[in-house]
Amino acid sequence: MKRNNPDRLAFDRASVRTYSKDGVLHVSVSPISKAMICPYYGREIPDSEALGLEPNRIYYLLRDPDELKKAAPTFNNLPLLNKHIPISAHDLPKENIVGTTGSEAAFVAPYLNNSLAVWDAAAIGGIESEEENELSSAYHYRADMTPGEYEGEHYDGVMRDLAGNHVSLVPDGRAGPDVVVGDKLPEEMKEMKKKITAKNIARRTALSVYLRPLLAQDAALDKKDLTELVVTHASGKALAAAVAKQFKGKLAQDAELKEDEIEKTTDTAADEADDDEKKPAEDDDEILQTVLSALEGKVNGDVLAKIKAAITGQAQDADPDADPDDGKKKPAEDENDDDKVAKPAMDAAIKTARTQARKEAVKDFNAIRQAEIEVKPLVGDVVAMDSAEDIYRYALEQQEVEIEGVHPSAFRSMVKMQLSAHQAAKPGKGLAMDSKTVIGFATRFPKANKLVRS
Repeated sequence: MKRNNPDRLAFDRASVRTYSKDGVLHVSVSPISKAMICPYYGREIPDSEALGLEPNRIYYLLRDPDELKKAAPTFNNLPLLNKHIPISAHDLPKENIVGTTGSEAAFVAPYLNNSLAVWDAAAIGGIESEEENELSSAYHYRADMTPGEYEGEHYDGVMRDLAGNHVSLVPDGRAGPDVVVGDKLPEEMKEMKKKITAKNIARRTALSVYLRPLLAQDAALDKKDLTELVVTHASGKALAAAVAKQFKGKLAQDAELKEDEIEKTTDTAADEADDDEKKPAEDDDEILQTVLSALEGKVNGDVLAKIKAAITGQAQDADPDADPDDGKKKPAEDENDDDKVAKPAMDAAIKTARTQARKEAVKDFNAIRQAEIEVKPLVGDVVAMDSAEDIYRYALEQQEVEIEGVHPSAFRSMVKMQLSAHQAAKPGKGLAMDSKTVIGFATRFPKANKLVRS
């Protein structure tokens, strides 16, 4: 029986988003949890030993709609974090707080909804770029291990007495101690759900083509390693970071891995790959030439030259899955049913690649023009810059904004904040503060440090 999808909840559409004059993102309504059946290891369930649960057995728990409705007020005014960390008044991870939930939590089947405010520019950038635009609630609960059925599906127990702890932007981090659980699957459980698909084979092939000319002669490029990378890293960004980490120290002299190039190359290969596509395969020469054409303009010239040299100058490397020593296919142990869809998958990837370069060029051109227009009030006309990211970075540097350690996806949001501040600073529209009214907490409440809890 197919289970409800326990994946995280995405932010609502842009129509519910607004920005304050200071650049704060307000989301008028967004789902933060959902009534559904989810799998948990016994060790994740509170009081598991007392309940006699097996640590490594999977139990299906119902997040009951009535319990969510009853608990809705406890999800008001909770901190919004950039990763799952259980919080308390005595242990508040201030550096991880990027916003707050609102005070309108309400259960509208099957979702628990609330408004949100996101204060942090980097977090806003992650939402806008859709790299970190999903939500996961964390909450306390009591496990009632009375089995039953919900919407025709069996469950082993019910989550009772829910009480919100925090809401997190994911995919960063996971749930903390047993009594505070995030609405995400444990990593081990995610692995059980992953399969080799045509898309992953296409991503693996593209990754192999990209990596081979960059590696040192004595560095191995094992198909099994590449398979594990693409299977365990679903997003192009995560895959690129993992590849950069794994192959650091294995590169040829002066070779350089660039995460943005890996991301673009593998995402292009995956975009239109389809498990059911059974089109006739092109011959190897045509495939390789098409790949080269697709990569042109998407990776820098040095990398493209090395890829061309590897393909046209070393016939044994033409097949990404061939053994680099003798040009023959790897032993039969590496061949399995999944490889039967390799050709259709590659065909689908190539089909996409044929038009992707042109689309990317138009997209990049439009992004550059937009960036030039947006930064003009801050720095005037900007010319001779290769990307929108460079333009936003230049504008922020000219405004003396600290951007060290900030992901480039946040630059545009930071520029918007500077524009808001720039507009607010104009005569008659500024935000005034009377120096006599801006006093410290200790001055306003001199006896606060003497308060004792009864």
